[in-house]
Amino acid sequence: MTDAARRKVQRIVRCQRKFNAIRATSERGQKDYLVKIIQLIRGCGFGTAVFSEYTPASTLANIFFEVALCNLLGKPVIIVKSEEAKCPSDFVRTEWVTYSGKKKQQLRNDYTDSVSSVLKLAKYYETLGDLAIEAEDVHLELAFERYRQSFLIDGRAKVKKKIGNLRSRSRDKRDTAANMAPARSRIAVAISEFSTFLNNT
Repeated sequence: MTDAARRKVQRIVRCQRKFNAIRATSERGQKDYLVKIIQLIRGCGFGTAVFSEYTPASTLANIFFEVALCNLLGKPVIIVKSEEAKCPSDFVRTEWVTYSGKKKQQLRNDYTDSVSSVLKLAKYYETLGDLAIEAEDVHLELAFERYRQSFLIDGRAKVKKKIGNLRSRSRDKRDTAANMAPARSRIAVAISEFSTFLNNT
């Protein structure tokens, strides 16, 4: 895949479902570059990695380091590669979207299917958050983590409202469920920070 072909693939990826694609190289920052990458990954819903047989080894190492960071931080990753590109040995069993210059529509279809599977995870995480709230021993911290994952993937207002409700509960000292959480003040701060982020987006 030439650079021009890779740019076409990236345009197709960005156009799907009108997601806002973010690249670390296009974001200004004042910190160490690696810290910036980690922060961007933490704040995203999912990642997309694109490479070809022409991708230099050093760049490929960076791409799969970032894929590993996504996995570590619980972010789904869609891998898009050219037919001729070889994956690192640890990823040979990984599913990916394959690109051929003659099959642009196939790329669109396969990438759209992959995005649809990621969107299903948003509902799954929301359900896990609901279960944490409805459990006999309510776990606000776990509920927040699941709702946050859900919201970052698809940004539904319904989930944002649930996060707001958690924020209120974490601040209410009369709420016995909130008081039972061992890290009540920490969860209150985390929800407050994320709610501030939501209000600024």
